[in-house]
Parts: sequence; structure tokens; C-alpha cells
Amino acid sequence: MAKTHTSYEVKKRWLDKAYHKYAAYLRYDTDQHLIDYLEEHKGTVGTTQIIREALEMYIKEAGQ
Repeated sequence: MAKTHTSYEVKKRWLDKAYHKYAAYLRYDTDQHLIDYLEEHKGTVGTTQIIREALEMYIKEAGQ
């Protein structure tokens, strides 16, 4: 019988080659508005897209 799925190890190696992963910690007391926004929109836009667009706007505003 032929194998019809990709193993976790193979997928992880591909992800590690194709992407750079960042983690952010948001505080409930000072960043609640950011947490609320991400939670409200992550199902329709996706967290990665929200962060990508925010960084692009930041770079554009900084003139870089």
C-alpha cells in the first residue's frame, strides 16, 4: 500500500526551510486592544496577514 500522507518530520523540515518563525508576547494589561483585534480578525484574515500588513505599514511610515 502506498503512503498517502506526509510525515511530521518531512513537513517540519520544509517549514523550517521555507519560513522564518517569530513569536510575540502580548500583555493583557497593556496590549489588550491588540489581543482583542487579533482574536476578532484571525478567523477571517489570519494572524500572519495582520502582522505582515502592520509591519509593511510601519516600514512605509518610517520611510525605509
